[in-house]
Amino acid sequence: MGSKLVNKKLVVLHIDGLGADTLERALRDGRMPNLRRLIDAEGYEIHRYRCGLPSTTPFAQAGILYGDNSEIPCFRWWDREQRVLVQFGTRSTFKKVAGKYFDGCDPLTRDGACIAACYPAEAADDFGIAYQDRSYGRQPRSRSAWNVLLPYLANPVHLGDWVWQIFAVLVRTLRDYATARSQGRHPARSYVAIDAAEEMFVHHLTRYAVEKAMREGYSPIYAGFYAFDEVAHAFGPEDRAAQNVLGHVDHTIQKIADSRDGRYELVVLSDHGQIETTPFAASHGKTFGEVLAGLLPGFRVQEIEGKTYGPAEPKARGKVMVTSSGGAAHVYFIERAERMGHRDLMAAHENRVREVARLPQVSLVATRDGAEDVFTCDTEECRGAAVKPWLATYDDPDILFTHLSRLNSFRHSGDAIVFGAFIDGKQVNFEGQAGGHGSIGGEQLHPFLLAKKEWAIDTSQVNSSQELHPLLCRLRDRLAG
Repeated sequence: MGSKLVNKKLVVLHIDGLGADTLERALRDGRMPNLRRLIDAEGYEIHRYRCGLPSTTPFAQAGILYGDNSEIPCFRWWDREQRVLVQFGTRSTFKKVAGKYFDGCDPLTRDGACIAACYPAEAADDFGIAYQDRSYGRQPRSRSAWNVLLPYLANPVHLGDWVWQIFAVLVRTLRDYATARSQGRHPARSYVAIDAAEEMFVHHLTRYAVEKAMREGYSPIYAGFYAFDEVAHAFGPEDRAAQNVLGHVDHTIQKIADSRDGRYELVVLSDHGQIETTPFAASHGKTFGEVLAGLLPGFRVQEIEGKTYGPAEPKARGKVMVTSSGGAAHVYFIERAERMGHRDLMAAHENRVREVARLPQVSLVATRDGAEDVFTCDTEECRGAAVKPWLATYDDPDILFTHLSRLNSFRHSGDAIVFGAFIDGKQVNFEGQAGGHGSIGGEQLHPFLLAKKEWAIDTSQVNSSQELHPLLCRLRDRLAG
């Protein structure tokens, strides 16, 4: 790295859910002209890497920011020790268990700014925008979001741009929803209007916060942009609605790149990709929770973000909780203080694991027998590495086995982890989304890092997001001299 790069600051833009293939296709198709010019003018390269399992934002972002994403098995999970549902999003509860995580880590953004991220990462400020609970100004060492929002709206140019973008997004989203319905497709309604509009608002506010952090000299700066991921959940990543959002993302990258003023270097990355999915209920006719309740008579089955099935609690034999992330679902028998082993599951519930694995909508059920992985595929039970020939249809079997085995070793994982099958090229999704991630197969496991060639970054051996962390920390430190 040449001396001309010494004493530079670093800003990292996290584009949620944008896989490497989708990025390259958007550049070829001319959907991101500003990014194309930046790549050509400044010698940027697209580096592919693997995010690991689960392919979710909390897991991947923990790896990027802290270098440690252990015991984050899902977007939502049941903490048996503290008996709490841990989740991110609008009702985040991660703060209840945060003391268990990241001890002894070297956060990427220590004393910098961490904006719209799942975690504070020891940043000096988050500018009042925290992804984890969509709350503003409630985090330690956080200024009020009004300190960001009011100056932004006070500028007539910003205000006009924001109002126009919100109006345009709402009109376009409703049009795309109507078009999808007329073509017989079923976009995820919960994401269509409210979440899309919210993300566009947060997207604008986050961009302004990044520019403000740069003016104030923070380094490093890490900022999350979630608009593409949200719209892709609603319509699918290949749908026109999702592809159109990439123009919005491209505009944001240009605005921030133009604000560097010779003081900052820019990195753009994603945490995971997305794939086309079909809801479990649309394929089966019943939700996964309803199917489980039928297989476990007398048990009360609660799908988080879904319905509850079975008898009322006083009459129930036990309670089962299902937490899902796209094409993966964790099944918890929540009265248990420890994770249930494979033999205990088979003894207590006969062949229920095999019955779940035989569902056409299910490709694999992972359980644990002591220190050994047990994978049930259709009617076949594979132990340890014996599952690799089956995994070869999804990805590199050695790497995928390592990912699955690590996830299956987490004590916070479900007693059984269920992975959706691919039907007609789409993965079965346990959350009812048109596009998803969190599981195995396809682009969801293959994000990107955009960096200058002269930095000599090599991601060819990065097989999980925590392995990206030291590369970014070294870049941060070398730029700072």
